[in-house]
Amino acid sequence: MLKKVAGLALLLVTWFIASATLAQQAPHPPAGGRTSPARVGAVMALLATFEDAGILPPEDSPNANRLIKALIQFQSAFMTSGHPAVQHWLREAFTAKFGEATPSTLEVFRAGGWTSRSLEAIVDYAAAAPVWNAPDVTEGFRAFNIGRADFDLLAQTFTDARAAFSTNGQNIHEVYASRRKTMPGAPKAPRDGLPRSM
Repeated sequence: MLKKVAGLALLLVTWFIASATLAQQAPHPPAGGRTSPARVGAVMALLATFEDAGILPPEDSPNANRLIKALIQFQSAFMTSGHPAVQHWLREAFTAKFGEATPSTLEVFRAGGWTSRSLEAIVDYAAAAPVWNAPDVTEGFRAFNIGRADFDLLAQTFTDARAAFSTNGQNIHEVYASRRKTMPGAPKAPRDGLPRSM
């Protein structure tokens, strides 16, 4: 397993270098064009969580590369895109999950990237609302070289991992929190400062 995680870490670093290059070409590039350790660590923690669930695609498969790309690029899109459709999805998903805590949760997400709860909000909202039916959603993600097929893989991986943990009496958020502590850019305090129910 350690060899597999090391291989995925190498793929992840490669994708972050490539995504930084792509971000410079995007309509709303991140300041400085550099990826923060927190963003890298957030993606690495999710990959490790999926591995713990036993549903991470084999590292030499096309789906492994697609999943890494989806995690990185959707995180980047939701964090940095100024496209109205992308921001509408983010706000609506967070409002549905976090209610009154949405403003502070959005702030934490934009500073540090994915948490298992923020990804769950995005995935669950897309499952309940026809977000991909609007043509401007596809357009909003096109700048990040991602689309519905990439999101579907990411969403299916997340929901499969959540189900696998539930079957074993575990909670995906607790597993993620444990993994996040060991990754680059790990926060010193709780990720979102929200009650455990968030």
